[in-house]
Amino acid sequence: KDLADKKKRDEEEQMNKYLAEERASEEASRAMKERIEARKKELSTQKKGTEEEQMAKYLEEEKVAEEAARAMKERIEARKRDMVSQKKGAEEEQMAKYLEEERAAEEASRAMKERIEARKRDLAGKKKSEEDAQMAKYLEEERAAEEASRAMKERIDARKRDLASQKKGAEEEQMAKYLEEERVAEEA
Repeated sequence: KDLADKKKRDEEEQMNKYLAEERASEEASRAMKERIEARKKELSTQKKGTEEEQMAKYLEEEKVAEEAARAMKERIEARKRDMVSQKKGAEEEQMAKYLEEERAAEEASRAMKERIEARKRDLAGKKKSEEDAQMAKYLEEERAAEEASRAMKERIDARKRDLASQKKGAEEEQMAKYLEEERVAEEA
């Protein structure tokens, strides 16, 4: 009977020992699990904070880039308007100059013709022999006057063509410059 009691006590002692070890193991496992969860939570919070900070940084950089592009576009547009206005002013000035030169040439031609006509009338009463010689002289002067008028007109026309060509070249150069600036602004 004593042996049976001793065996029973030993068994109970062993069982209690196993249960205590099992409980300790479960407690250690639970504590480990808790630490892992706490760390996950901490890392998740850190990650979220970092992500939000990065996103705010990206949005700010994007905003700065968009603002720079908009400002560049505005400068280009303002420059275009300024150049169009300058070009218009220069064209009007050149046209006024051409018209003035043309008017002066026509006035000189008209005055020359009037002088010749007056001289013709004056000589109409003189002798025929003198008339013939004088007439030849007048006709020569008239021809010279017409030649001078034609030459003046040619010079004015040549100048018009030259300025039109210069204007076209300047316009093409400006347009190429605008397109380059616009391309740079878009790439930025």
